[in-house]
Amino acid sequence: MTRPYRIASFGIKLAALAAFSALFAFSTPVLAGESLVNSEVDVDQTGKDAADAREQAMLKGHTDALSELLGKFTTPEQVTTIITNLDPNRINSLVRGTEIADEKISSTRYRAHLIITFDADEISNLIGKNGTGNPNTTNGPVAVAPVGSFLVIPEYEEDGAQMLWEDSNPWRNAWKAQGLEVTSGDIVVPFGDTGDTKVVDVNTVSSANFASLLPLTLRYGVSDVVILQAKLTRAPDLQLVVIKRRVSRTQNEVNQITYRADPQETKDVLLARAARDIAENLEHKKTEEMETSKTIAGGERNQVMVLASISTLASWTQLRTKLTALPMVDKLEVLALAPQQVDLVIHFRGSPDSLEHAITAQNVRMVKNPNYWVISRD
Repeated sequence: MTRPYRIASFGIKLAALAAFSALFAFSTPVLAGESLVNSEVDVDQTGKDAADAREQAMLKGHTDALSELLGKFTTPEQVTTIITNLDPNRINSLVRGTEIADEKISSTRYRAHLIITFDADEISNLIGKNGTGNPNTTNGPVAVAPVGSFLVIPEYEEDGAQMLWEDSNPWRNAWKAQGLEVTSGDIVVPFGDTGDTKVVDVNTVSSANFASLLPLTLRYGVSDVVILQAKLTRAPDLQLVVIKRRVSRTQNEVNQITYRADPQETKDVLLARAARDIAENLEHKKTEEMETSKTIAGGERNQVMVLASISTLASWTQLRTKLTALPMVDKLEVLALAPQQVDLVIHFRGSPDSLEHAITAQNVRMVKNPNYWVISRD
């Protein structure tokens, strides 16, 4: 099976580029069960001709996409170390496919939006060899990490029997149902296949840390893992004790929560209530940390030019609602409204990074250019 470049949209096509394109549309075998992870970047390169510009754009795109991906899971210093020690051929060997969107080609210039797929296991190995950083040692204030989705690992014990990935695990089933109810997509429950079991199982879940769980964060594209070890007891009353451990690159937070069943509650109802309560707490924590990030960044007034890609007026309305709901946004200034694009200026408080994290946390796709951002929910 191969995964070549897929052209999502086309700009100007040059006959001279056709032969060269065949060289770059190489196919990399995708093995059964291989873990993949995506990274998105914009490229804009000039060259002696269109083919040269495209070659340079692809090489730079792979490097930039890898840097962006590594930045989600390790420190900036380690990103620099890893990238510096990789040559272009090694970086290309990590790529499993590239989707090209919004491609524009002129005689000496190539522009496109690239969605680059990497081998998650190889990325994990790279980070592991270079370390994941120690969140407890720093030369300055600890940064508040951007919060995305939470990967929930639900371990369960009842009558002395422990289970994790088994289909019969009622705690896992409660979280699978809860994940469907949280329409924001912030709750992710692993598949529980061999790709997951080789990373963590019922024997290693208690000692798991961010470094050991890194393959899962890459596989599912999350920033935080929440390990939920639940123990059900029936005497003297039906009770569920949950050890909640949230691990990320910058923190390891542990809490114990006890849920006692009401007289009318069954075991399944109790598990569902506990899952719902913990999920709501995670959502609240996410909002709180976004606020904290904004406060740490400062209250300075800023603005950024944004091009919003839309498909319908309804999609723009939904996108506008998400943006105006962000706590750091003071005003949206619409400059131009067209059938497929809205040009606007976002006036906000805090740093551009805090706004970026808040926008992407709303499941909005965003690409940063030097002078403007491009966003879309479509």
